Parts: sequence; C-alpha cells; structure tokens
Amino acid sequence: MKKNLLLIAAALVAFAACDKENGQNGGGKPAVNPDPTSITSFYVAKADITVDPEGFNMITDGGFENFISDENWKSKSLTYIPEYVSEAETPLTGERSLHADCNIDGWRDFAVQSVCLKKNQSYTLSLWYQGAWKGLNVYMGFRGAAGHDVNTNDAEANDVWKEYSYTYANVDDTKVDAFVGGWCWYDLWVEVDDIKVIPTGSMNDSFMPTGAAVTSRDITNASYNEVLSAEKIVAWLETDGTVSGVLHNAVTSDSEIKNAFFSTTAYDKAKGPEIVSVETGSVTASDLIPTAGTTVNGTKYIHCYEYAGMSEPGEEDDPETFVPDWTSTGSKVYASADGKTWEETSLSWPADSRFIKAAYLQAGDYVYMYGSPAGDSARLTYLARVKASEFGNLPSYEYWAGEEWAPGDESLAAGIMYGPTDCMSVVYNPERYTYMMIYRSATTGCLVYRDAGLPEGEWSGEKILMSDPDSETPLFAPQVLSVSGNDMTFVASVKK
Repeated sequence: MKKNLLLIAAALVAFAACDKENGQNGGGKPAVNPDPTSITSFYVAKADITVDPEGFNMITDGGFENFISDENWKSKSLTYIPEYVSEAETPLTGERSLHADCNIDGWRDFAVQSVCLKKNQSYTLSLWYQGAWKGLNVYMGFRGAAGHDVNTNDAEANDVWKEYSYTYANVDDTKVDAFVGGWCWYDLWVEVDDIKVIPTGSMNDSFMPTGAAVTSRDITNASYNEVLSAEKIVAWLETDGTVSGVLHNAVTSDSEIKNAFFSTTAYDKAKGPEIVSVETGSVTASDLIPTAGTTVNGTKYIHCYEYAGMSEPGEEDDPETFVPDWTSTGSKVYASADGKTWEETSLSWPADSRFIKAAYLQAGDYVYMYGSPAGDSARLTYLARVKASEFGNLPSYEYWAGEEWAPGDESLAAGIMYGPTDCMSVVYNPERYTYMMIYRSATTGCLVYRDAGLPEGEWSGEKILMSDPDSETPLFAPQVLSVSGNDMTFVASVKK
C-alpha cells in the first residue's frame, strides 16, 4: 500500500512539473512566470473622460482650433478648406477663426464638411460670421446626396460677429455636406467661427478625453511562452475582467506566429495588462490581419481580412492622378471554445464588402459590428447587428439603413459617420451612458475619439485623444482595455 502511494505521489509531482512546462497550474489556469518579459511595439495609455464644455457637435473642429496651419486641416478626408482660406487675425473665440478672401466675381465655398444623418430627422446648423460689408451674400446649409441643396442668407451681415442658424428637415439623405460659402466680389472678405451641427433640439451629453498619457511602452508578458515583439494587437474585455486578444506576426525566440491568441489576468488599473497565456499555434492558417475580436456565449471570435496588395489604375483612371490604395480579397471570422484550437466559420465578406475592417460591441441582447471597406481612403463607416444567440448566422444580421434596422444584405447599410476610421475600437461607458469610439484619424494624424448616445449615432465629430509620442512612432489600431466613469485605458500598436 505504501509503495502504491509513493508511486501516485511521484506521478502527481511529474504531472505538476509537466503542467508548469506548458504554462499551466492547478485548475487549468495559466501559471504566472515569476520572471516576466516584455512585448515591445505597443503603447499603453490612460485618459480622463470629462464633460465637453462645447456640448455635442457632429462637426469636427468647428472652431478651427486644431489644424489651421496644417495641410491636413485642408484634407478632404473630413473637411474641404480651399487654398484661399487662412487664419483670421482676430478670432471670435479661442485662438483661431477662418478667414476667406473672396477676390472673385462668383461663388466660393469657404468650408465644407461631410456628416452622416438619420432619415426623417431634423438638423440645425449654426455658426458665427462677419463680413467686409453689409449685405454680403453669405450662405450656409446642407447639400444632400438626394439632390437637396438648402441655403440661407442674412442680408444684415457686416463687420460685426453675429450668430446664424438654419434648420433642415431631412427626409431621405444619409450623408450631406454642411457648408458655408457665398457670392463674392473683389477685395471682400468673410470670417467664420464655431460651426455646429446637432439634431434639432438635442440636449445630448458629450464627453472628451483629456490628459491622455503613455503609461508603458510595452506589455508585460508573464506567460511561459516568450514573445519578443509583434506588429499589431487586437484586444477585447471579457466579462470576468480579463482581456483576450491576438498578437499579429508575433516573434518568439525561434519562430514567428502569424496570429497568436493571448489572455491576461483580471485587469489591474495600477499594473496594466499582464499577459499570462500565449498560444504557440496560429489562429489562422494564412497571413490574415486581425481587426476585431469578441467573446459571445462562451465562444471566442476573431475577425480578419486578407491583404491583396495595392490597387492599379483602371481604364477610366488617369495614371498621373490615380492614387493607389491597399485592397483585400475579403474578410472572415475564426472561432474557438478555448483559445487553443481555431476553426474558420461561415462568416465571410467579399472583397468589395463594407465590413473588411471591423470592430465589435456587445450591448443588451445584441452584438454590433462596425465596419469599413478596404483601403485607407474609405470614407464611410457602417453598422450591422445580430442577436447574440445568432452571431454565427450571417442571414440573421441586420443593417442600419439610416432610419431603422433592415434585414437582408449589407447593401442596405447606410453610413453612420464620415471620415476614414482605420482600425477602430468601440465600447460603452455605463456610468456616462455613452458609446465611445477611438481610432487613428487620416485628417489629424492623431488618435481621436467620438461619442454617441446610441450605437448607430448620431456620432460626434472627431476629438483629439492623443498625438504620437514622437515622429518615429506613429500609433494605430487603438484598443480600449477598460472604461468606467472618468477613466479609459487603451493600447495602441506602432506603425513600422
């Protein structure tokens, strides 16, 4: 009997040693490496969330405070500002206002910005302007995709700042251009400031991030599988307070894993994310690029797309003016019950899909999927939703069509915001009752933030979250790790 007990004890010791070699401890939980390493190429940052003193505004930088001296400020990725527009010498508020020299006999746009609307919803555009002479023909309004072109003019404009507003009863447009312009003459000028677009009568709360600062330039890896670096991170919060995610092109001491699944301990605000498990088998068989992940009813899902190279000019394109952009053969979703073994699901989208890049959000009974087409120049973001119980069944997906959720295919989807959203992350802040989205902006060249009262919006304009730490480390694909009340922590990858 004693001999049998000794054999059993020896077997248990051997099993425990084997478990530790595989990075596991009792109960199947990953063992924590007492000598943790770091995974480079990632920046962890924290930001405070405060009430926006300017209130809700669908226009980005309506006060012209951030980009007036920057060519990006004149980019058509969000706002069109002609070359004859400059900074006003005496602003209405803040440090800057827009100054437009007319110097022409005819019409001139002074500023145009695209926004996405809901059908059968009224919107109010307001602004302040002054002009060189009384009776200057300044117009403001909305140019709609369905042919609407609504203008308003006040004949009392002169060289005193005055506020103007116009309310537009939208019917069927889902994207319009909010504009200010006018019929001009030589040696005349117009100055504009504090442009705002809101749903008419809206008292929406709006928030903005402040004081965003890097807390770490790497991620602690306390797993027994050493990872030296990775090109991109995709991460999501689990209901138990841990974080799951994927490291794209993770480099170990002796191999490279295309997409390595990882998990962390329960998230500690003071310590930040601490990885305790990294799988050595790739989530995907090929070099797919992850964009989003979520866990639904105990199953983990990862959305990926396949890069297909840069576009070439077609017969209708002028080779001298054609701007190439990256393309994709399509996107697909992989699933796993334990993070170790992954299988390709039936969820897939073709090359021309509006959901090549994605972000997941779970709210109530639904999983929401925010999407954008392939290419850095894609201007619109779209939204689908599905009951959590039907997540793996693509025919059950519904699409936000501008006024209601429509079953069918993605061609029904209307844009919910305008401007390239790169690789985004969307979360809900229950203490603030607001939805939050962060991504890298093609207009600002910074990580930016938008908020909304509903998953479909209306969404605010871009607010700067954080600039790049330096010119050598441009950040992209920010992923929210935790959000509650006034605090938000996120991790961003570094473009190489």
